[in-house]
Amino acid sequence: MKISRCLAALPILLGLTGSFLAAPTVAYPLSSDDAFCARVQQFIAGTDLAVDNVLYERGSYWTSFKESKPTAKPLTSHQYVGYQFSDGQRVEFPVTVACKMKTAERIRTAHGSAGELTVADQDRQCQQWLDVMLTDIYRALEEQGDTDLLPRERVSLDDENNVYIGPFWLRPELYQVAYREGDTLNLRSKALHVEYRRLMPVPNSFMGTHYCTMIAPEYLAQLLRGEVEAPPLMD
Repeated sequence: MKISRCLAALPILLGLTGSFLAAPTVAYPLSSDDAFCARVQQFIAGTDLAVDNVLYERGSYWTSFKESKPTAKPLTSHQYVGYQFSDGQRVEFPVTVACKMKTAERIRTAHGSAGELTVADQDRQCQQWLDVMLTDIYRALEEQGDTDLLPRERVSLDDENNVYIGPFWLRPELYQVAYREGDTLNLRSKALHVEYRRLMPVPNSFMGTHYCTMIAPEYLAQLLRGEVEAPPLMD
């Protein structure tokens, strides 16, 4: 494991959250860089706070990543990048990214006020982040000269797949994040959102958590370029 830090947000680019600094370099939006889930955490909770992002090695999904817990103070997210399609095929580029994060309410409770920084605004959905990332990837591909891209109108975001307990979020590990339906590329994500003040009895470490499993930028870029093709929905 190693930890990367995502610093406070810089001036806004898209009118939503802003561009971000990462250590050691910023490879987003075309790469699942070391600060990817920290960047998602800032967006999901609407926070300007710096985020420590814990990175997990390939093959550690059912060992150390499974047992990991994000924290509100210090604000810490956890990131696992998967290199397999949902049918089990292994590839050399990232296919999925799983992020463990905290909710806006939990962050506000832990940090109170932080001067001019926005501690936390409100929770957004994983699919809302995916919509922003899709826009960023289209822009980046066009800026580097890619012209023969899948038209944006042929890309659809499914309704978010929300689950309510940890085992349902973890399984299956090989979650299908993209599928073809006719001429349309459908993108989907899986989320676990546990409110901080919840009546159902859950361990304290789970209170105020927000988890997302989504498509990796590398896989999405290849789909938009037509270098790979998404299969039909398998489940």
